[in-house]
Amino acid sequence: MSLQIAFLTGRSQPGNTSLSPEQHAFMAGLGKNTEGIAVNFPWIAQGEAWQATPLLRASINNARDYLGSRRPAFVGAYQAGALALLASADHTLLLCGSCGLELFNNLQLPASVMPRVSIFAFGPVARRRPACRHLLVQGRQDWISRLWFRDVDEYIACGHMNYLSQPELTDRCTRFIRTL
Repeated sequence: MSLQIAFLTGRSQPGNTSLSPEQHAFMAGLGKNTEGIAVNFPWIAQGEAWQATPLLRASINNARDYLGSRRPAFVGAYQAGALALLASADHTLLLCGSCGLELFNNLQLPASVMPRVSIFAFGPVARRRPACRHLLVQGRQDWISRLWFRDVDEYIACGHMNYLSQPELTDRCTRFIRTL
């Protein structure tokens, strides 16, 4: 089985899909038997190098993504690209950080593709769980995620902004991958 792994997070800096150094390090920590997608949602390389975004600006941009994903235009703009990504491997694991889970849910993917996708969500911010295999991980100090999910699958010691730097998150994700 070919397994590809891709990030699906809010776009802190619209127009830039480059992975952050933390995202690269996390992906590298998952091992050599995985194929990582080198860019973030919507999985189209846009040529710019990653740049740090001030927290307030990133928060506003992510809130726009969260709310914008609830509009019909979101499906029209991004569903076909998501389906193409899923079709390129036997199975896809999406690493959904924060509002990435809401973005996934709002892609309105057909039920026929759900057996071929799994979600590892950290700090989930969404109105509901996804309709596919998933694991929701929340930091014990993450009050932002707790506003959306009071009942998750596993907890780790962190807040909303530092999941990817936690070795415990890498361990949980690696264990989840072994179950796929």
